[in-house]
Amino acid sequence: MRVVGLVSGGKDSCYNLLQCVAAGHQIVALANLAPGHGDELDSYMYQSVGHMGVAMYAEAVGVPLYRRIIQGSSITTTKTYNPTEGDEVEDLYLLLKEVQEKCSIEAVSVGAVLSDYQRIRVENVCSRLGLVCLAYMWRRDQSELIREMVECGIDAIIIKVAAIGLEPRKHLGKSISQMITYLEKMKDKYSLNVCGEGGEYETFTLDCPIFRKRIVVKDTELVETSGDVGYLNFTSLELVDKEIPEDVTQMELVRAAGVRDSQEFLGDLKLPEEEQQAEDQAKELNLEEDDLSSTSYQNFDAGHNPVMQVPDNLSYRVVRTTTGFTFAGSFAGSTMDDVIASLKESLQDEEMELHHLISVKMYVQDMNDYVQLNSQYIKHFSVSPPVRVCVEVPLSTNVQVQLDVSGWKQSHVTTDKEPEKIHPTSRSTMHVQGISHWAPANIGPYSQAVKVGSVVVVAGMIGLVPGTLQVVNGGVEVEARLALRHVSRVISAIAPSTDIRAVVQGVCYVTKLSDIGVARRMMARLSESQISTYVVVPALPRAALVEWQTWGCVENDKFEYEEKGYTRGNVSVRLRRRWYHDNSMCAVNTNASCLSPEDLSCDMLEEIIQYTITRADARMPMGLTFYYRCGSISRTLLQQAIVQAVPEGVATLSLVPVLAVEDAHTLLTVSAMRY
Repeated sequence: MRVVGLVSGGKDSCYNLLQCVAAGHQIVALANLAPGHGDELDSYMYQSVGHMGVAMYAEAVGVPLYRRIIQGSSITTTKTYNPTEGDEVEDLYLLLKEVQEKCSIEAVSVGAVLSDYQRIRVENVCSRLGLVCLAYMWRRDQSELIREMVECGIDAIIIKVAAIGLEPRKHLGKSISQMITYLEKMKDKYSLNVCGEGGEYETFTLDCPIFRKRIVVKDTELVETSGDVGYLNFTSLELVDKEIPEDVTQMELVRAAGVRDSQEFLGDLKLPEEEQQAEDQAKELNLEEDDLSSTSYQNFDAGHNPVMQVPDNLSYRVVRTTTGFTFAGSFAGSTMDDVIASLKESLQDEEMELHHLISVKMYVQDMNDYVQLNSQYIKHFSVSPPVRVCVEVPLSTNVQVQLDVSGWKQSHVTTDKEPEKIHPTSRSTMHVQGISHWAPANIGPYSQAVKVGSVVVVAGMIGLVPGTLQVVNGGVEVEARLALRHVSRVISAIAPSTDIRAVVQGVCYVTKLSDIGVARRMMARLSESQISTYVVVPALPRAALVEWQTWGCVENDKFEYEEKGYTRGNVSVRLRRRWYHDNSMCAVNTNASCLSPEDLSCDMLEEIIQYTITRADARMPMGLTFYYRCGSISRTLLQQAIVQAVPEGVATLSLVPVLAVEDAHTLLTVSAMRY
């Protein structure tokens, strides 16, 4: 893509230019916002110290530089941003709009590393202009990042200090290569951000691999203010030719500097040699097991897709917990607009709106309809949308889409317990739209994660390479590991003290029965405390082989666990349960296995459902999902059992037909959830 680089003069904005080129993009212009007067501007958004040197970047890089004087101020300082007249963010909008008109740019290079405040505002501007935000350094490990900058040839000096441990007369003017060791010591001693993400220091880049001329500082002025804060003003600078041939491209310069591309950020997906050998052996055993059961599965998988009835309204549309959470489902129809209309009507009865939703499960009849359905869906969600998972399942021929949702509204909290960390008091959303090496950007109408109190709900994750948004090569094993890496990173970002070990319950969707074993082992390596359901579906987004849908709790270590089971005739029932000590949160997965579908009579199904509800505690509302093998269990029979087993008002119901559940003999999984 044709990219404009937002440059402040600092090391981060310059290094992200290299990342953009390494990803295959072309830097065609630079853009900068400068203070109208004075040396420095008190801005939430922009670095202005050293602005007098930025003018040299046009000649240094060999592309035009567009500049605009900052006229606005920090008016809207909340975490979310809507266009606000007089806000400094609107100066950025006008600047990028000018560059877009003159240079036909498609994307914007942004040096954001950790600041959600800045990221959200740049993404807002990019979205309004139809531009892609490229923020490859987002949430990178700062110690690794700054060393990488130096190794790749970024020559930047410190031009402002404003933190304990940094002294104006001692540290100003020093290069980051000279300061790395000292910055690491200050990190350990004072929790300083090594890259200066807390405003501890600012830098100015004198040279960079794509600079065709380097900047030399001839003279400076030291300005000191109170509290050991100080900065440098450049009073004399000059450009020195680096004698790079004109026909050498940006890509050639970046490759020569050793800048990593997107694939090189996947090195941690490789298992240690001993673990890989164990995994290979496990796959061989699993293939033998699949061979023994392949006949029944292949017969079912080979085009058998029976026509089912339109899902009935079983009068269990919406339930609400005392902690303010609402579960609602299922909403099904032939168009997304009709389904959303039905959903909105049910939410209105609960004095809720779509913006109260935190999670949407989107089941489609045909993944080829995704673009059309998404174009309808996007009209109803904007700022801080819910997380979403999307999979293809064998719905009825006259049902194109089915939605199951959960939501939260603060005024619905009715628990009389003393406020604790575990009980929700507010909602936060992570909706990162910039392309990075961190985790896949969600450019669409859904967030990566939503956190309410201690509960974290994560969007469906597939094995996309973050920097390219393409499915990783290497098969289901690599896809599963990458998808789970995304889950862990997203959880850590929205709840910094946690990671994938916070997962309480999950659903893993695969497209082949033989891939369940691989996915199960990949999760077990990372988290043994979660309970997950594994189902086979016809298709996943981007033709992925595996997708994870999870929710967790920051106090996962305080959950209890039990595993129970029994046999009734030819039916084996296995139940796994996890619950918080006050049972405000609970997860139950119950599997029913048998040799013949005829063994699962209505009475047996009713017993299994009642068993699940009892263990989940029928006194408290919950969401119930029934993953049943289509063609082996009658939907009508399952509905009859549900009517008999589920008291009205106890749970919402979601019936999800799938190709297979867990293994060759499991025909039904009942998943209960309360948070």
